[in-house]
Amino acid sequence: MKLTIGICIFLLSPSVFAHHSRANFDRSTTAVLTGKITDYAWRNPHVFIEIEAEDNNGVNQTWLVEAHSVTGMRLNGWGDDSLRVGEQVTISGSPDFNSAKHFVLLDHVEKENGSKLYAFRNNNAAPARREIEASSDFSGTWTLDMRRFNARLAGGGRPTDWQYTEAGEELAGEFSLINNPELQCKEIGVPRITIYPYGTNFYMSEDNLRIKKEHLNEQRVIWFDKDSPELQNQAPSYVGTSYGYFKADNHLVIETNNFLATQWGSARGVNSSEEKSVLEEYVLAEDGLSIEITVTVTDPVYLSAPGVASTAYIKDENREFEETPCDPESASRHLTVNSQTGMGMGTGTPMGMAMGAN
Repeated sequence: MKLTIGICIFLLSPSVFAHHSRANFDRSTTAVLTGKITDYAWRNPHVFIEIEAEDNNGVNQTWLVEAHSVTGMRLNGWGDDSLRVGEQVTISGSPDFNSAKHFVLLDHVEKENGSKLYAFRNNNAAPARREIEASSDFSGTWTLDMRRFNARLAGGGRPTDWQYTEAGEELAGEFSLINNPELQCKEIGVPRITIYPYGTNFYMSEDNLRIKKEHLNEQRVIWFDKDSPELQNQAPSYVGTSYGYFKADNHLVIETNNFLATQWGSARGVNSSEEKSVLEEYVLAEDGLSIEITVTVTDPVYLSAPGVASTAYIKDENREFEETPCDPESASRHLTVNSQTGMGMGTGTPMGMAMGAN
């Protein structure tokens, strides 16, 4: 069992990026690990593999290997039985910049019979033709346009172009990535689920628009009748109460209020109060294959002026989302790697770290 380091450029699909930054991985270097699988954790938001392999000093070590989400892995030909504990494999991926950390971002696994399974692209078999159906009314499955997503900042701090109140500025001094509620699978709410790098399903009817987000147990209903009893009687929630209307056939506006106070409810590092309101504008392209999105957040408790963010969706293959719940151990498992011993052997709270209260 041996670790080999060589120079190679990994061209990973945009869907590699998830709820935390991957800036710690050296994409210009390939780590090759040959050894036995000690754990294959088929969970959301990330699938993880542990492998026993030697380092360059010939010392046997446990390496943690991060892969795609369950949905992403399935789309690329994987299943929960693709690997088994005790199986001899060779893993190739991008190592952590900190060579003292035994942590790798997976590119592919090669099995003893020579077959290969790729985590972030479908090289595992001749891919079936994916038919993308244009949308005429926003309905269907959409994915975040990753060309507009700064992956290196995915796990970073608060927006630098927003203006903050004194209470908002105080949060900056308390910022820590281990306080991210996503690490404990807590609700992140609106507007963060709008600009979240997983799939979105829109179900349009005469009375409402239902929005379902992949990997998050958070669903929204946008009512089109401002006098609807549903708008008047809803309890406060993380996703709020939403009223929608059309400025034009291709221009949807959603106004949302009635929120619960939420940690990091407006953006990473930016809490939100019960006074928050959110305005979303969705403009469907003429060809029905993309949506331009602008989000404006108003919250007098934490923001001294409205905060604005923009992104885009692109049309995806219409599909129902798998109901694989977020697992807190998987969500925070990347934090179990430390530079003293290579990795914490448990899959829960990082060794020597206390999880921040949510």
